[in-house]
Parts: sequence; C-alpha cells; structure tokens
Amino acid sequence: MQDEDEFMRNIWMKCAYILILQFVLVSVALANTLMVNEQGKVVAETDRYTAHFEGGRLTHFHNKLTQETYTQGKSEAIARLILRRGGIEITADTAPEIKREPSPLKCELIYHNDEAILHLFIGIDADTGDLLVRQKGLSVVEGIEHIMWGFANLSNAVVDVIAPIEGGQILEFSDQYEYPGYWQAQLAILQGERGGVFVRSDDTQYHFKTLQYTIERGSFALNFGQHPPAPIDQQKQITTATWRLNAYQGDWQVPALHHRQWMHEALGPADRSEMPAWVNDIELVISCPFYNSDMEAGILRKLSQLVDPEKTLLYAQDWRESGWALNYPDYTPVTSFANFGDFLREAKRYGFRVIPHANMVAVSLLNPLYAEFEKYQMRHPWTGEKIGSRWLNNRYPLRVQYAWINPASSEFRKMLVDRLKNVWEIYQVDAFHLDISSYIVNNAPIDGLTMAEGNILLHQELREAMPGIILSGEGINEVTFLHERLAKRGDVPPVHQPHPISSFLFSPYALHYGHLETPNPDRNPEKFHVYEKVYEVWDVVPILKLHGISALDSAFIETHKLLELARERQNWVFGDVNSDGVVNILDLTLVAQQIGTLNPNNRRVDVNKDGVVNILDLVIVANAFE
Repeated sequence: MQDEDEFMRNIWMKCAYILILQFVLVSVALANTLMVNEQGKVVAETDRYTAHFEGGRLTHFHNKLTQETYTQGKSEAIARLILRRGGIEITADTAPEIKREPSPLKCELIYHNDEAILHLFIGIDADTGDLLVRQKGLSVVEGIEHIMWGFANLSNAVVDVIAPIEGGQILEFSDQYEYPGYWQAQLAILQGERGGVFVRSDDTQYHFKTLQYTIERGSFALNFGQHPPAPIDQQKQITTATWRLNAYQGDWQVPALHHRQWMHEALGPADRSEMPAWVNDIELVISCPFYNSDMEAGILRKLSQLVDPEKTLLYAQDWRESGWALNYPDYTPVTSFANFGDFLREAKRYGFRVIPHANMVAVSLLNPLYAEFEKYQMRHPWTGEKIGSRWLNNRYPLRVQYAWINPASSEFRKMLVDRLKNVWEIYQVDAFHLDISSYIVNNAPIDGLTMAEGNILLHQELREAMPGIILSGEGINEVTFLHERLAKRGDVPPVHQPHPISSFLFSPYALHYGHLETPNPDRNPEKFHVYEKVYEVWDVVPILKLHGISALDSAFIETHKLLELARERQNWVFGDVNSDGVVNILDLTLVAQQIGTLNPNNRRVDVNKDGVVNILDLVIVANAFE
C-alpha cells in the first residue's frame, strides 16, 4: 500500500509539474502580443514595453522595466515615401490595407495611391522581444528619394536623445544627419531617468540612412529614413533594412554595449594582430614644423625634455614638396627648403612616433592625374554635381581646389597604395593619417563596388602593402573603424551637448585625438578651452600646435600647462631612468652601470639621446635630482 501511495504521489507531482510547465510556456507565449484594428492602429506589448502605432507612426512607448512613458508630448513624425520626380509623396494618413503574416507577432500595413505603394511591416522578435520596423516602397515612376518612419510625441522633459553624431551628442536642435557619415553608427538612444529605449539597425550593407530630429512645441520627433542605392533617378522600389527597438533599464551604456558587440560580430572582426601596440601609450599629439632651422635650434631635443617621446606622436602636416593641401596625389617629401628624412631620423633618435598627413580621396585639378580619374569623381547623389574641396569656388585659386575620387575605383586605389607604400619603404614612417576617410557618398557602383566597399578595400590594401602600418582617419564610423587605429576627431560643432557615446562605441578599436583646427592654447586661449572641454567629454588625446621652438618658451603659460598635463598622463619625469616617478640615486646608478655603452637596449639610460651612455647623461640625471 505504501508503494502504491508513493507511486500515486509521483504521478500527481509529474502532472502538477506538467501543468505548471504548460502555464509558464503559455505565459511566455502570451507575454508578446501584437494587435491591429481596421484603422491600422497597432499595439505591440512584451514584458518590457508597450508600443502604439497610429498612421504608420510610433506614437506611444511605455517602459515596463522602469514604469516610464517617454511619449508625453505632442509632435508629428513622418511615415512616407518620397519621389523626386513630380513631387510625388505618399504618406500613411489614410486607413491602410491590413495583412497578418503567418506569425501572430507580425503585420503588414499597406498605404497606396495611383502613383505609389507604401508597405509598413511591424513585428516582435520572439527571441529578443525587439520591436521590428521595416518598410517597402513601390513607385509607378522612377526616382524614389527616400522612405521614412517616425517616432512621435517624445517629451524633452522625460527623455534625452543620445546619438553617435559628429563625435557624440545629446541632440537639442532640429537637424538631419546621414549614415554612414556624421551619423557614425546606426543607433539612437532615448535615455530617461531610470532607463530608456533604443532604436538601432542591424544592417551590414551600409545602406544610406537618415536620422531626422525635429523640435515641436517643447517636444520632439525622430524620423528614420533609408535611401535607395544610386542612381536614385532610376529607382522604382526600395526595401529597407530592419530597425530594432527595445526598452532597457539603467544608463545609455546598456544599449551602447549591445550595439558595440553587434558591430564587432557582424561587421568584423578584422585581423588587428599585426597592428603595433605603441598606439596604446600615446598621450599627446604635437603638430610641429620640421624645418632645418628649428631642428638645428633643438625643438625636438627641447620637446624630449618636456614630454615622454615614446608616448608622443608628431603630426607632420606640411611634409610634401608640393606644400600643404596642394597637388594631391603627389607624395614627394620635402628635400629643398627642409628635409623630411632628416626630421624623421631626428625624431626616431629621441623615440618619437611620426604620422605624415595624406588625403584618401584627393586629386588636385592642376595635377595631370585628374584627367585620368575625373570619371571616378564623387557626385552629389541628388544633383549629380561633382564633389571636392573648394570645388569650383571662385574665391580660391585652382591650385588649392581638388576633386574627391571614389575609392571604389581599383585604378585609383592602386595608384594611392603605390605612392604611400613608396614613402613608407624609403622613410619607414610609423603611420599615415588619411584625410576625408569617413566621407561616404551614395554613388553608383564602380567595378561592382559601392563606395563603402571601396573604402574598406582601400584600407585593407594599404595595410597589406605596408605590414605594421598604423592608419588614422578623419572621424570614424562603422565603415572605417576596423582598419583605423587612430581617429582624428572632427572640428568641435557649435551646437548640441557633447556626449561620450561615440568614444564608447569605437574606443576598443581606435585612439581618438584632437583636430588640427585646435588652436595653440596661448595664441587663442578662449577657443582652445572650448575644444578642451568638449574633448574631455569625448575622451580625446590632446593635440598641441607649435609654430617653432619659441612656442616652448617659459612665457607661454597655457602651453606649459598642457605639457604638464601630458606628463601626468604619461607618468613621466625627464631623467627618470627606471620609471618610478622620481629622479634619484637609483637612476644615477643605472646610468653609471652603462657608461660607454653604444645604443643601449634600455633607451632611457641614454638620457640625451646621443647614441652613447657617458658622463653627459650622468650630469643630466644629477641635475634633475629631486
């Protein structure tokens, strides 16, 4: 009887377990619901959020994790298809045709008129709970410009928009940003007090997108658009990549880390093992002249006493025989009024790293190669007008005007790789800065490649041709980040609040440093401090612009403040041979033990960098005793 009772108890326990399991599974299944009525209102609900769509626009969003509702304002968003020809536009303002897809968590809303059809797909990802938005547009005539959907009624009082735009911003003013470009990663974060909602795309093809921020009566709307590939005037249909939304609890780093992990897995990783590690130690960038007069006067020697050369990068801006911003792509180094080779040897003797300035896309109008590459010149995606620096601007002479060439051209890539490789082989420079590296335009494919694909291929070919070379870019985005170990941040924008979102996304890949427009702190202290405050938020390595050895005189107080800050970051004291932060008898002993040694393995014992450890090094250390 006891055995029978035990048997029955086991049966009941198993039945109860099955009933509980069924309840849990049903609860999980019911946690995600998607409802749509005849007017096209969609209600999507998960255990994390509730979202409403009306007229094809997201009009309500409630974060269940934090009990925050971010749509407490009144602002109009956009759900539309725009055609350039004839000014045709279709918006989601009428009752749509409604289709339920086989999955109960997906629906399709269809808006149409005589000229075009707009499809809006809304769904819930059963695995992640992400709210999914996708669109398709069909037109009778050619010339689709873009297709958009919007997030309306967002309240400035309860949520901030954090976006990787122009270095990282909290948006404040109505504007529009393009991806890939100033909008550096296809992500926008709406941060509330205890959590927020993110909008991101998992597109790996770098389709051209638009983020539009519109202020209305104290609230705002976000519109997310995608452009068809060029040539746009021939496009009669477009299908967008999928946008993903979800609620989160905590600060902005929660969704940012999620997107950063996706970037690493979906867009890479590239092989970065051959990239030298010296970049990790750089704490100061100096833009300085390398003219003979200054070298003879000892500018590099003086610099070596003020900062740690091994943690300082020298930016060689005006190093080409043609001069700054002239006659691209001529990369013949200066040998007439100065000598680039002498400068490099002097810099390396002290342990500095050197990065010459190059331009990734430029061909000067007066250079004979322009006739060869003109057919590959970038063009404005809407007007077809050619693109370049100071392009056909009568205020500038022809010698400073140059075209921007699409790197999808294999001929252009080969030419640029060969010319920079020649400099690298002769002079063994540590790095190249590639100006205009992150500028991507929606142009027709060349050799079967989009401009984004050509940009990536050019970076790869440069690294393959020059093993161990470090590439630096002007700005950074999802197209360029895998191959650039240095990123020169853009000029400080005059609007919006700076935010570290871009640095957070790209910091595992690139060290960020200041723009060349950063003024010398003594020549223009007011503007310098504006840059300094923004760069502090962006976690940017400072850049110091010097105009000669006289700029290092003790009278220039602001310059020496910056150098002192660099020394603190470098944990460096001149004469500190053993790197313990002080100069004392231990350093003197190390130097004394190496007296007579030529080119010692420990570079620090040769304090004056003359190639031999001798009495002069002992005197320097003794004079630096604390």
